[in-house]
Amino acid sequence: MYRTRTPVAMTATGLATVLLLTACGGSEDSDGKDSEKKRDDGISAQRGTGKKQDVKRPMKRLWMPFPCGQKWRVNSYDEKHAPALDMVREPQHKTEGSTLRAAASGTVRISKSDSGAGNVVQIKHAYGYYTTYLHLKKKYVEEGQKVKRTTRIGTVGDTGSNGNTPHLHFEVAKGAKNADHWGEREGDKYRETANLHPTSYKGVGKEWRNAVSHSCAAPRPTKFAKYRVVRTVNAREWAGTKYQSARKERKGRTIYLGCDHYRKPEGKLFRRVQGGAGPDGKGLWVRASKTYVKKIGKCSAR
Repeated sequence: MYRTRTPVAMTATGLATVLLLTACGGSEDSDGKDSEKKRDDGISAQRGTGKKQDVKRPMKRLWMPFPCGQKWRVNSYDEKHAPALDMVREPQHKTEGSTLRAAASGTVRISKSDSGAGNVVQIKHAYGYYTTYLHLKKKYVEEGQKVKRTTRIGTVGDTGSNGNTPHLHFEVAKGAKNADHWGEREGDKYRETANLHPTSYKGVGKEWRNAVSHSCAAPRPTKFAKYRVVRTVNAREWAGTKYQSARKERKGRTIYLGCDHYRKPEGKLFRRVQGGAGPDGKGLWVRASKTYVKKIGKCSAR
């Protein structure tokens, strides 16, 4: 939520009824200036106040800062909080201690504890954008450290006097001066809206239920085998329970699927389709059960 000025109560009921992705923080600044900071989550960066976006230097794609396939509830709350986001996991009792990842690659600018916001991490990204994460139970990165999108930067918690209940308070800002206003109660004018791929920011007072993290990572296969598609199957941008369908692999086609690197979310086997498609450029994913594809060749380097 915020730092210290006017704490905003964060109850489990309130979290459940407001929005989809938000986490907050609050405390006194090191110079003794009493301030109450607040964080908002957004995704593709746009100025929250409606100012023109820097079209020459667009925000690098941001992802939900959680492991692939996890479901989270995201809330933007009122106009003084938005476009910051508060996020709790679905189901909510799993929130505390959940792994927190960077929303994009960058350099850690802040890693500290704050009386109101608790454990705080801020990351500088390309083109002068910043993401800030509040109320962490634990933080695993240091200032100056380089991080990737999949880097584990901490765990979700309720630290700080404004933590109240386990959740992530998330904010996006453009420029260091704006980023310095993290966690402020009326910090909306300093924040950018964020579009966490593939979800778009929905506005003030909105809630997103069961938002699925698409922050998936897996090596590119080095060996592939020939498969025949026996039942038309979606080629997905990620291997979760919900997904972005990029295209369909039609029945009767012959495709090559990766042998040595695969994913099994919720026990379902997915393999990479040979090629450079998909958000990470390492290939799309298809269900690899015999219901959909039949292996007709041996694994070999390609």
